[in-house]
Amino acid sequence: MKEIDTKNWNRSKTYEWFKSFTNTTYGMSVEMDITNLIKYVKKNKQSFFVDMLYIVVKGLNSVEEMRTRFVNGKVVVYDDINPAFTVMTNAGTFENVREKNCENFTTFYKNSSELIEKTKKQTTIKKEDYNPKDCYDEYYITCVPWINFSQMSHPIPDNKESQCVPRICWGKYYCNNDRYKIMLNITVSHMFVDGYHLANVFNTIQELLNDIKNVLI
Repeated sequence: MKEIDTKNWNRSKTYEWFKSFTNTTYGMSVEMDITNLIKYVKKNKQSFFVDMLYIVVKGLNSVEEMRTRFVNGKVVVYDDINPAFTVMTNAGTFENVREKNCENFTTFYKNSSELIEKTKKQTTIKKEDYNPKDCYDEYYITCVPWINFSQMSHPIPDNKESQCVPRICWGKYYCNNDRYKIMLNITVSHMFVDGYHLANVFNTIQELLNDIKNVLI
């Protein structure tokens, strides 16, 4: 993790401007082609969610601005960001779970799958903070696999620290002209992430989806 000297930062003007906003966030929903991923999942009998999770986190971490946070009044950039995602339990409620990110796909798949299965078996929700304080080296990730959406919004808290954590959601995938597609929403803080940076994230994720055989190894 490194701290940024905001007084001599090349985007200090943009940062200070959006920092003055009550809500600094904005989001985009982009249609992604997941045809190669669907073929891979079916062939290897793997979890679509876990494979998609790995690809999305890998794409997010490739762009420094997505790893930038506002913590204790300082701007910092983490070397790596971990996934935090929702799991539906047997009680019919959702639990937030956290996992240490791992670049190795096999290890990531194993750890994520075990964590998800363990959480599904819960009959009660853990009595702890929904999102622990001072825990910002995460991406908040969820999905709504029951519907396909064209746009969505996220509940956004007042504090800048939490606003700077990107929120990610994808919907139900669908087939269009023999190609499988899915809507992916990413919501970010404009304090750190401009449209150019967000476009880079979407483009990188699509490149990873196109190159599944060299990514999920």
